[in-house]
Amino acid sequence: MKTSNRITKTVLIGAATLAAVALTPPAEGAFPMNIETVLIEAPGGITNGDDTVASPQGTYHGCVSYNYHIGKYEIAQGQWKDFLNEVAKNDPYGLWTSNMGTQTAYSGITRAQDAIDPNKWTYSVSDDYKDLPVVYVTLLDAKRFCNWLTNQKLYGTSGTENGIYTISAGDNAVRDDAVWQAGGIALPDEDEWYKAAFYDPNKTGYNMYSTTGINPSSGDTMDPSKANYNNSYYNNGGSPYRLNPVGFYKDYASAYGAVDMTGNVWEWTDSKYSSSNRAVRGAAHNSNAADLAAGSSRNGLAPTAEGFCLGFRVASLEPIPEPSTYGVIGGALVGLLCLIRRRRKKA
Repeated sequence: MKTSNRITKTVLIGAATLAAVALTPPAEGAFPMNIETVLIEAPGGITNGDDTVASPQGTYHGCVSYNYHIGKYEIAQGQWKDFLNEVAKNDPYGLWTSNMGTQTAYSGITRAQDAIDPNKWTYSVSDDYKDLPVVYVTLLDAKRFCNWLTNQKLYGTSGTENGIYTISAGDNAVRDDAVWQAGGIALPDEDEWYKAAFYDPNKTGYNMYSTTGINPSSGDTMDPSKANYNNSYYNNGGSPYRLNPVGFYKDYASAYGAVDMTGNVWEWTDSKYSSSNRAVRGAAHNSNAADLAAGSSRNGLAPTAEGFCLGFRVASLEPIPEPSTYGVIGGALVGLLCLIRRRRKKA
């Protein structure tokens, strides 16, 4: 009897501890969605050099001396839909545009009046579109998404206007280094993006293309089976959509494992292209083969640009937590409570 009571007491203490963890808003770990990342390492702690292949603009990229993580995939429409339902019930910042719901070759995020409050919006996306990369997003749209993720990761709160970026700075909103060092989530800058796409630690150098995949030599060759360019996904797959689902070309990821860094959609970076434009990388589904190589897969767009071939992925110094963390705790809590009930019945 005493043994049973001790076990029950231990279980109760464990349950109370898990309950406290589950119910206390954490500084870290309360995260709204799963964003898988890959680790980009500084080889042996030594800074890799810039790629020696100059872009048409005469600049070199890729030199990063620290470890960081980058999104394995481009942010998808299903993730953007979840973001909208959290922060855009009134949508004062225009995070949803009509093109997201009407340009059906590229996007399928729709909105409707909320059933309870007609002054608010709710957003939905069908299974056909949820894994396609989000498009029709401006630079500040993407940075607001990063703020939202950062605030929940670091502070357990939600918000779009401050975090790793101060949105009131407009087009000049830059990454807050202190928040970045603390584990904030941001757009990758050009060097981070470029290294994740083209650097190959196995040969201590850069590939021409970001399609190394399972065969290192394939990073120096390109054909329509490895990436979505010249509308290859649409033409070869017979799809009604011009964009491929994120991860469709996973067998031709970069050497580090990042997928679709060539083709599909151009991606915003956290770097300037010129005094008025921001750098985008990777080319898109409607690009030709010449635009896919490391030295030419770069362009500059106005920060207000949005279109059917422009999306983004995110980066962080730390892995991005999975939303299942607290689901596991909750499951363990339920299990402990069930055990308590069984113990009591036996008693």
